Amino acid sequence: MTPVYKYEVLIDPAAYNKMYDHVKFLANVSVSAAERLYAELEEAIIFLKSNPESCPQYYPQFPCDLKLRYKLFGKRYRIVFEIIGNKVFAYDIQDCRQSIEKSLVD
Repeated sequence: MTPVYKYEVLIDPAAYNKMYDHVKFLANVSVSAAERLYAELEEAIIFLKSNPESCPQYYPQFPCDLKLRYKLFGKRYRIVFEIIGNKVFAYDIQDCRQSIEKSLVD
């Protein structure tokens, strides 16, 4: 039986590409670590399909009119998103160890 989700998750292409590059780089160091990170990202996206409203608010460095939230995954990554109706718009996927300049949202 296929699960029924309340939300559709849409990931910004720039955020997807940034995470893809990160996983690809990590695979050069450790394939198993890259596979684990990708699996954790998939789990976070599945979580957002059913329960994104339970995630805390995200306050970017520069104020904006968006009502952003974030979902942590993989110990040091976060998906920054907004809920609009039955859609979850993921604007950024951040490595929390990196500087703010690399963020798409801040």
